[in-house]
Amino acid sequence: MNINQLRTLKELAQCKSFSLAAEKLHLTQPAVSFQIHSLEEHFGARLVNRSSRRKAELTEEGRLVLDFAQKALAGLARTEYQINEMTQKVRGSLRVGASTVPGEYILPFLIGAFRDRYPKVKISLEIGGSDEIRRKVSDQCVDLGIVGAIDNRPQLVATKVLEEELILIVPQNHRWPSGFTVCVNDLSEEDFILREQGSGTRQVFVDQLKEHGLNESFLHVVMELGSTEAILTAVEANLGISVVSSWAADRALALGQVRKIKVKDLNLKRDLYLIVHRQAMPNRAQEEFQNFVSNFQLKPFTCAIA
Repeated sequence: MNINQLRTLKELAQCKSFSLAAEKLHLTQPAVSFQIHSLEEHFGARLVNRSSRRKAELTEEGRLVLDFAQKALAGLARTEYQINEMTQKVRGSLRVGASTVPGEYILPFLIGAFRDRYPKVKISLEIGGSDEIRRKVSDQCVDLGIVGAIDNRPQLVATKVLEEELILIVPQNHRWPSGFTVCVNDLSEEDFILREQGSGTRQVFVDQLKEHGLNESFLHVVMELGSTEAILTAVEANLGISVVSSWAADRALALGQVRKIKVKDLNLKRDLYLIVHRQAMPNRAQEEFQNFVSNFQLKPFTCAIA
C-alpha cells in the first residue's frame, strides 16, 4: 500500500467513475483500476462495487478504508505544510477553478506572475460556468475557485479579490454610435445575445434589470451562447447586442470590431470572488496564491494597433 493508492481511492469516491478519476489524476483508467485492485489485495476485501454500470460505489469496507485514507492524506498535508513553513519553501501542486471571464482573460496573467515568484508550484486551471466552479470547490475537486457570482452554500468561504466592469457592445454598423448613451427601456427594442444560464455575467445583468423593476423576459433574447468569445463573434457578425466583460471586449474594441454603448442608470460593475472550501486542508501554496491574487494590481490591457 502507498499514498498514491489512497489518493486514487479518495478521488474515485468523489467522482464515482473510474474514467473521471483517471482524468482528474492524469492517469490511465487501467492504472486507476490497478491501484484499487492493489488496495483490495492489501486489505483482503472488495472496496469498490463494480456491479453498477453508471457509478463506482464504495462498499462498507471501502468506506472504512476511505476514512483512513482521508485522515492519512490530511496528516500528510499538515506535515508538508509544517515542513514548508520550517524551510520557507513554497512548492507543491494547486488546482484552480475559474469561471469563463477570469479563467480566460485574467488568471493566465496571474498564474504566470505567481509562477515567476514561486516556480516550484505546479498549477492546473479548470474553466467552467460559475455554477460548475462553485460545485467543484464544494466537492473539493479543485483547491480554490474564482467566480463572478456567489451563492449561499455554507461550506464555501468567499473573499472579494478583483473588480470587473461589464459593458454593452453593439456591431460596428449599429444605429447607436460608439460612446452613445441609451436608457434601460431602449434595450427592449434590440435583439439580445446572452450567456448561458448559470453564468455570472448573465446573473449580474439580470439582477440590474430587476433593480429597475424588469425581468429577463423584458429582453428579446435571440441567442444563448456558452462562451464570451462566441458572443463577441456573434455581435461582430451583426446577430445582436450583448453585455460582456470589459476585459473580454478590450481587443475587439481596439480593433474596431464592436462598439461600446453606455446605459444610463445601469450599474454593471461586479466583484470577482475567490472561493475555498471551509474545511480545506492547510496548503502553503494555496495560502500564498490567495494572498498573491488579493494584492495583485491588474489593469485591463489594450492591444496595440499598428
